[in-house]
Amino acid sequence: MSLKYITNCCIAATTLLIPTIGQSIECATSKCYIDVYNSVTPTDFPVITRVNEIHKKLTLTIGSQQAKRSKLFVIESDGYPWAVALNDNSIVVTKGAIKRMYREDDLTLGDARVAFILGHELSHLGTEDLFHHKAFVTNEQRKDIQPSWLQSRPEEELRADLRGYTFASIAGYRTDLLVGGDNDFFRNWLSPVASTNSKTHPDNETRRQYLNHGFQKILKEVPYYWFSVAMAHFGQYKDALYLLEDHLNLVETQEAYANLGYVHIQLAREQMPVELAYRYWIPTLLEPNSALELKRKRSLFDREIPPKAMHHLSLAEQNLKHAVNMDETNLTSYINLAAVYLYMPDKLHRAYAAIEDARQTPLGSKDNVRNQLESIYQLIRINDDLDNGDRWPKARDTLQAIANKPSAPSNLLYNFARMLDNRGRDDTAKQYWQLLHTRLNTLPLAYQEQVCFRLNLECDTKQEDSPWVRKDLPLDKDIRYPEVKKYLTDNWNANPTPEKTLPGLQAQVFSNDDGDSLLALDNNIEMMIIRNVPPKYRDLADLIQHFGEPQIFIPVASGQLLGFGSGWSALVRNKKIAEIWVANLGSTSE
Repeated sequence: MSLKYITNCCIAATTLLIPTIGQSIECATSKCYIDVYNSVTPTDFPVITRVNEIHKKLTLTIGSQQAKRSKLFVIESDGYPWAVALNDNSIVVTKGAIKRMYREDDLTLGDARVAFILGHELSHLGTEDLFHHKAFVTNEQRKDIQPSWLQSRPEEELRADLRGYTFASIAGYRTDLLVGGDNDFFRNWLSPVASTNSKTHPDNETRRQYLNHGFQKILKEVPYYWFSVAMAHFGQYKDALYLLEDHLNLVETQEAYANLGYVHIQLAREQMPVELAYRYWIPTLLEPNSALELKRKRSLFDREIPPKAMHHLSLAEQNLKHAVNMDETNLTSYINLAAVYLYMPDKLHRAYAAIEDARQTPLGSKDNVRNQLESIYQLIRINDDLDNGDRWPKARDTLQAIANKPSAPSNLLYNFARMLDNRGRDDTAKQYWQLLHTRLNTLPLAYQEQVCFRLNLECDTKQEDSPWVRKDLPLDKDIRYPEVKKYLTDNWNANPTPEKTLPGLQAQVFSNDDGDSLLALDNNIEMMIIRNVPPKYRDLADLIQHFGEPQIFIPVASGQLLGFGSGWSALVRNKKIAEIWVANLGSTSE
């Protein structure tokens, strides 16, 4: 059975492991459980802080509104371990369950167990599969109430297991530790649980045997998703497109739709005339290096959008709408939607709504973001000629007030300079181009070159080398060569992830025991994700000291992605470097 079939046929359920001791009452809300059992706080049980962090990370990974609005409660019960998702959009977990998950004092293993359990319950909330909300609460004070069994839907449990395991894997937890061996989840963690809940759950051995195969497939699929995000980030849009579309057959997440929308924007721009594609700088678009020249045109829409570009813009709109429907607080997707509509004259009016929605997000009220949004809003206004009104004076005054502040964002300065050039205000525009030149090393390469072109300067736009890799890494070498095969066998796992063959692309992932991974595309080694970050680069402040300020900041589900140019970026969590993504391996050494 294929993974796609397993996932599609098994979409939701819960890890509600029903206690069979004592008598029971039915509870449908978290308040009911708390009233009966009492809640546990991090002060009473410090590991709850860790569990709460895992819950938050999973909600960001999934990205759905239900997941992000969900509440997690731990209740005072040391009996059988169980967890349940409820119809008040909450998840309740027993203290006994958490103790059992961390019983070996192995935080990596415990985190993986917690991530799987919470991912399972969040799957129920996402699919609104809450048949199990009439959960049983042991209550010694209510011995007169007898249990009432739930509807029999064990297949829903298998669906939620697969989705929960996928979410936990995408979020980066070591879910491989839960399959097989001494720590096999279903043999080890579920073994004490009585089988009296078999009417709603498959028996543990059946569940284990069925899911072991599905989990192994998921483990082989997830690395391709990580690389699809990296490829989108580094400008390998067509390859990213194939892998992102394939991933969405496995599981839907807000981040996957957002990245796919972004990829289609960039593919659309590749089909446009250069002067149209790079007319303005939308701040969430990380531009690859290019030698584009600035062409003076009166309006963004002086040239007709080619049909192929319109096709990609329509797909970008479709995927970004999916993303914001799943997470209405996602600032990046709203800004990218505005970028789509800026290129589509017949839908320009929708760009206003996208920016207004962006302003309502939690990040939209921050000063630097608010200024960026104002810049895009003014772009929309001056290109909106529906009533032939002259909006330039108002836009000029608004942008000038922001541009003259030391904290003015670079993209706003760039856009304002372009607007001034378009109206023949060359002398005024030049002062903003010169200001951008003082920030040259903080700009993405494409915009460095455009600033230098506008000022008629020869600029050295060479970036610093990447912070790592092995000197012997066979960059752009064919993995079928005998010497490369030997290198991979000696330094990386002998059994790589099975090759993925998609229309137009062959991909294969190699990993090592430290969790690092290599990506080969069409048999050539092209990209690396480093999780075993060298100690001298693990702190964000140290990384900046070595390589200067990052050029780009992009929020992602698992943290913040900082682009340092020259084909490498750092994934940051809590000011610590969790991963280094390297696409330009040729000049790197350690």
